[in-house]
Amino acid sequence: MARARGADDAASPGDRAAGDEARIRARFKRLGPQRRALIVALRPFSDDQGRFDRRMWTEAFTSGEPETIYRVVGATGTFERLVNHLNGMLVAGARLAQLPVTRGPHAPSAPSVIDAVKDDGGLTANQAEVLIRLNRTRNRLQHASLDVDAEELHADIELLLKMLHRLVASYVAWLERHDIQLLRP
Repeated sequence: MARARGADDAASPGDRAAGDEARIRARFKRLGPQRRALIVALRPFSDDQGRFDRRMWTEAFTSGEPETIYRVVGATGTFERLVNHLNGMLVAGARLAQLPVTRGPHAPSAPSVIDAVKDDGGLTANQAEVLIRLNRTRNRLQHASLDVDAEELHADIELLLKMLHRLVASYVAWLERHDIQLLRP
């Protein structure tokens, strides 16, 4: 989310709003499949009951075997993608809600958007804290993966899966308070 702004700046406010709504709707359509993709990516690290196993994950995360590394990267990449997906939804929603955080010359950071949405009543303090934590983990995976601890990542993946539904419900309710109906037929 730290990219510079692009062609959207030249568009009229109405065009930007329509574009943001379209982006959010497209992301909603992809959210379920991406969540399911993460669950599929975690299967090699799941126990007999289908639970994401901490021991299996830790062994795989530190493995030197190419096939295992490939499976781990599938899971971590899908985790990163889901976090990025949520970030994109929050930025587009913040623009639709006309939050000041989106009015600067550069794209706002994920934590600043998360805090602005929280302050506007779109997320609880706990949800904001979780999203900021997940963003830190995502950043560390993308930029310094040797610094990421397998058990910490395991906990964050589980946390994302546990919180995703509630995060989305809060997000939709927040936008509805701004008269933005994303789930209309």
